Amino acid sequence: MAEKRKIILDVDTGSDDAVAICAALLSEELEVLGICSVGGNVELKNTTDNTLRVVELCKRPDVPVYRGAELPLVSTLEPWSNQAQVLPNKEGTHDQDNAVHTDHLPLPPTTLKAQDKSAAVWLIETLLSAGDGEITLVPVGPITNLALALRADPRIIPKIKEIVLMGGANNVYSPTQAAEFNVWCDPEALEIVLQSGVKITMVSLDATSHACLTWEQAKAIRDIGSPAALFCAELIEHRLRVSEAALAGGKMGVVGAALHDVLAVCAVLHPEVLRTEHVSCHVDVGHGYAYGSTLLNRNYKPIDMPKNCWFAYSADTELFFGWLYETLKRAAE
Repeated sequence: MAEKRKIILDVDTGSDDAVAICAALLSEELEVLGICSVGGNVELKNTTDNTLRVVELCKRPDVPVYRGAELPLVSTLEPWSNQAQVLPNKEGTHDQDNAVHTDHLPLPPTTLKAQDKSAAVWLIETLLSAGDGEITLVPVGPITNLALALRADPRIIPKIKEIVLMGGANNVYSPTQAAEFNVWCDPEALEIVLQSGVKITMVSLDATSHACLTWEQAKAIRDIGSPAALFCAELIEHRLRVSEAALAGGKMGVVGAALHDVLAVCAVLHPEVLRTEHVSCHVDVGHGYAYGSTLLNRNYKPIDMPKNCWFAYSADTELFFGWLYETLKRAAE
């Protein structure tokens, strides 16, 4: 067997984060060195607890979980900012029946505990002790932890093989008319990462909107019958119900269950699942209407804007589902 790809997950678990964690922990091709939590879909205490529940479900107590940043770097400092009014997403503020992300995943409480060390400190120590280009980072929530680590000790930069992140948008937006959620939570953090010089693949909302699963595909996963597969099927079915209710109510949405974060894990092993273009990408940090938008420059004129990001515009849905299904099925055998 080929050597496993070493990765670190950074999550704000979250329903699609939970499926991404299952896929990564159960993959025969990945070695998950650890998982960092961050505030995002729900508040930090819940993203951490949810992550630990999934780790226990997958019977991987050997994979440590590190509690990360509760708040973004600067976007909540001004009390009148949109982020300050929303973040952190306090427990009890969601409609648990109709929210894509509930406060607590449908799993039993866990006996596992997060590590005492903070995520940013652990990231620095782990990367500094690694060989050059040894570890791939897979942040699928607000990217605050990595930005903190890069600012605290830029010596970690050559240690990173690649960053495959879920975030950003070109033509598909949420929660604002200009920004994708993960970036909107902490725009300054992503701009720090984009200026790091590390190879970055941005699995955007444009791409993940193609990675939508159907009721039939959810049933195929359910029919695998393992605890992890049944759990993933339940989350996919919940996302299908929420999506269908939103569309029926005249709200924006996609047809099917979009598994945004899972696509990023898939892209680590199968980059061909994405249609990417090498672009110059930066984030609007000006606190105006476009705050948090990812700005792509394909012409590199009239000013010199070096290409710093492989931006994904779409995805191969059949390849994506086939990989997820086979990963869960092999783990159940």
